[in-house]
Amino acid sequence: MLGTRSLLRLAAGAAAGYVLAVRPWHLRWGADDREVHGEMAGDDLVRSPQYQATRAVTVDAPPAAVWAWVVRLGGYRPGGGTPEPPATEEALKVGDVLHPASDGTGYVVEQAGPPHTLVLAQRGENATTTCSISLRDLDGRTRMVCRVRIRAQPGVRGTAHLASMDLADFMAMRRQLLTIKERAESAH
Repeated sequence: MLGTRSLLRLAAGAAAGYVLAVRPWHLRWGADDREVHGEMAGDDLVRSPQYQATRAVTVDAPPAAVWAWVVRLGGYRPGGGTPEPPATEEALKVGDVLHPASDGTGYVVEQAGPPHTLVLAQRGENATTTCSISLRDLDGRTRMVCRVRIRAQPGVRGTAHLASMDLADFMAMRRQLLTIKERAESAH
């Protein structure tokens, strides 16, 4: 049976492994150094983030086809109401709310430049979060880069929010990027 010291060593080893190996990988999953360290639209909305992750995937479809899935899977609802995706890529505009909660809050479109740039921001009581998506044309294919930046409010609630987002953000964004890739490629 493991003693208290052994359990503490095991926990310390697991934490070190996560911080030194797993976390750096999931903060830049799929992205190259240029994408990780380069500027993206929306970076100015969260200055000095406490959390930043840049992830990327290459999609075998043109940016317009990928954009349509970014908008659909982003939960776009014009005016926060109808459940249908926009009929055209131009329908998404600054001020629209994606994933609206019952109180109308959610991710607000800060910048929309179809079919290449989408910047969303959520300003909550615990943190300000931005999600920037860039779609670069690669001769009929698309390089989709997504960056999440978070600046938490000082205090326990802000710190707890950051801690909860660390792994949850990776799992959600990776699934979203791969789903967009799969659907854009199969539709194209």
